[in-house]
Amino acid sequence: MLGLYPEIEPYDHGMLPVGDGNVIYWEECGNPAGKPVAFLHGGPGGGASARHRRLFDPERYRILLFDQRGCGRSTPHGSTAEADLSVNTTWHLVADMELLREDRGIDRWQLFGGSWGSVLALAYAEQYPHRVSELVLRGVATLRVKEIQWLFGGGAACLFPEAWSRFLAPVPYARRSDNLLEVYHELLHHPDPEVHGPAAIAWSRWEGETVKFTPQEEVVSAFTEPEFALAIARIENHYFRHGGWLAEDQLIREAGKLAGIPCVLVQGRYDVVTPATTAWELAQVLPGAELKMISDAGHAFDEPRTLHELISTTDRFAAGWEEHEIDEPRGNTRMLYGDEHVRRYEETDGEVGHEWQPGVPTLVLTTKGRKSGEDRKFALIYQEVDGNPVIVASKRGAPNHPGWYLNLEANPEARVQVLADKFTARARTVSGEERARLWEKLAAVWPDYNEYAKKTDREIPVVVLERV
Repeated sequence: MLGLYPEIEPYDHGMLPVGDGNVIYWEECGNPAGKPVAFLHGGPGGGASARHRRLFDPERYRILLFDQRGCGRSTPHGSTAEADLSVNTTWHLVADMELLREDRGIDRWQLFGGSWGSVLALAYAEQYPHRVSELVLRGVATLRVKEIQWLFGGGAACLFPEAWSRFLAPVPYARRSDNLLEVYHELLHHPDPEVHGPAAIAWSRWEGETVKFTPQEEVVSAFTEPEFALAIARIENHYFRHGGWLAEDQLIREAGKLAGIPCVLVQGRYDVVTPATTAWELAQVLPGAELKMISDAGHAFDEPRTLHELISTTDRFAAGWEEHEIDEPRGNTRMLYGDEHVRRYEETDGEVGHEWQPGVPTLVLTTKGRKSGEDRKFALIYQEVDGNPVIVASKRGAPNHPGWYLNLEANPEARVQVLADKFTARARTVSGEERARLWEKLAAVWPDYNEYAKKTDREIPVVVLERV
């Protein structure tokens, strides 16, 4: 069973003004040259934590976490009078993400979001599909009326009656059959702390008591910390009253925009906060989505089998990206990348994926992992010279060689697929005049190789895959 990676500290952090008086906190961890991933926390209003950094391999990922408007270390905090919730909506957060992406110099990023974070990930991805490399969604939600009513209209109360009675406690008895979102809105914004304080704790406690397959006291305690509770209660109530500023079924109806983006949905079958029906329905319309239904899990990301699937997925996506040599697309935002490229190439014998863009052919290289001993597959740009494919280990000019090249150094024998032609090859790194001649041929196909060479002090290897 896979678990969290070891604790790490950020190598960079800061505060980004995003407008309307809001400043959001961000931090980066892991490998500055690694695969970019943005962690989208739940709530809305929950904030990111140090544990969330540990969902990603720090050697292979450039991990970006941030606190959304009004929560965590962002300012003004939702628990204060200065917080203006009228400028805290789904579309404000989508714009904040795009501003953050540009500020951090990221072209495309993986989005990892659970619960509310899955809503935000879908909203952003449907707005900016060309900026998203993969989607990893857990505890999937789309903020449809039936989802909100399940949690705050009495559906989930059938499973947690004791917790529901505590949620109802601040509500006047005569109003318990009213729209509870509206009643709570009044309570949470009452000027008297003796009114809004207990209401916030009751609201947040309801989530804390239902988030785990088996409720845990330390989780409930964290959710009932007064400042945290007031921020998350006010922000969640604000979003849920307005349906996230989404048209009914919008995120599901527009899922077709995500065609070509690999997506994994990890869903606890006994998730009370975001019931499994949403993940199932989304998987039916989201092109190429993988649904991982966890038979013994609730809503939380760190329940054992849920966590295993999440870590397995992020590891797999890192392996599919880390070492493949295809770089930023020029004029086509629907190209395949990483594992998805390899899968489609193999399924179609290169009919899909061989010509990655006009005049840029690719092959599939299968190496033996130098540490794992397992097969590792990569889609790489190539040119055929004297009957043998030639590839370049550029890694976009990073200071270290790509993993596939290190695999070949440890074991030069590999398998190669060019269209339907599959064969065994032995890798040979060239030098001198031969290297210069072959480099010129490859750079004619992918001119960026010349730019990568200027960025690094290493001599970028040129490799001939000689048929055995």
